[in-house]
Amino acid sequence: MKKILTALLCALVSFGFVLGACGKDKDGVSVYMPDGAPALAAAMLMNEDGFFDREVEYNVVNSSLIHTFVTGERPKADICILPVNLASKLLGDGSGYKLLGTVTHGNLFLLSEGGEEVTAENISSLKGKTVGIINLAAVPGLTFKIVLKDNNLEYKELGNDGEAESDKVNLKAVTADALSGCDYYVVPEPAASTKVKVTPLSFAGNLQTLYGWNGYPQAVLVAKTTLIENDKDFINKFMTAMGENAEWLLNDETQASDIVDAIQRHLTAGMSPKFTAANLGKDVIRNCAIDFVKSSDCKAEVNAFIEKLISIDPSAASKVADGFYYV
Repeated sequence: MKKILTALLCALVSFGFVLGACGKDKDGVSVYMPDGAPALAAAMLMNEDGFFDREVEYNVVNSSLIHTFVTGERPKADICILPVNLASKLLGDGSGYKLLGTVTHGNLFLLSEGGEEVTAENISSLKGKTVGIINLAAVPGLTFKIVLKDNNLEYKELGNDGEAESDKVNLKAVTADALSGCDYYVVPEPAASTKVKVTPLSFAGNLQTLYGWNGYPQAVLVAKTTLIENDKDFINKFMTAMGENAEWLLNDETQASDIVDAIQRHLTAGMSPKFTAANLGKDVIRNCAIDFVKSSDCKAEVNAFIEKLISIDPSAASKVADGFYYV
């Protein structure tokens, strides 16, 4: 009898071991995202374990390097958050990656020292003014140019010796550390709120409102086509978790320190985080427009924004195939 019980116990232990291993027999998933608003879009997932039946490794990296994780013969990122224009240029044929949805919808604001608030109704008041833009050649500058073009306002880029023209909106490249000499500035969060706290500058316009819709599709979530084909259940669960993230960020019980710690634990060594407990208030989170919108619901909006980007600078983005969208 003792031998029978021992054999039965061993069988149960072995069975339990097999069951325990079954939940971990899938390959791990590597997720990459730039620091800043895109990292906020996945902060809840990085803060808590146990969402999925497989190991998920999160990596918060320098934004200038994000393209390296979705390119090459063996791209490291199984899932990636990156700017929509970059995604369109690198991945738009849908063969290697597909777009799961948009995750951020603009975090750009106009600041001014004593200037009137700029709205859709009075945007023509910018004519003759000089607007300093952080990252003039990138999405911030391109988006502001789209807003001007949609409102039939001509603009001129000022070089070091350029003279402002009274019948145009004059654009100038600036850095976050040197906001001076202009009537208005286009600044992203969290730098915008920080500048308002420590300088005479104040909020004077919302680029998302000026663009229209519910902001513009800024950063998107993509996944390897092979991962989607092999495990749609995981992909759908991941998308659901991303959708819950926005509510978690703004929940009164979620402290800034929880969010910051979650991001910092996955930050590339040596990087300085964009968000700290001191600069990450609920207003800043709202200003980052974190909201996961599935590709089936954002396809038209993404296509429209890409077309607008191309109309400003043909090299800024590329038209994407219908197969790029996971629907």
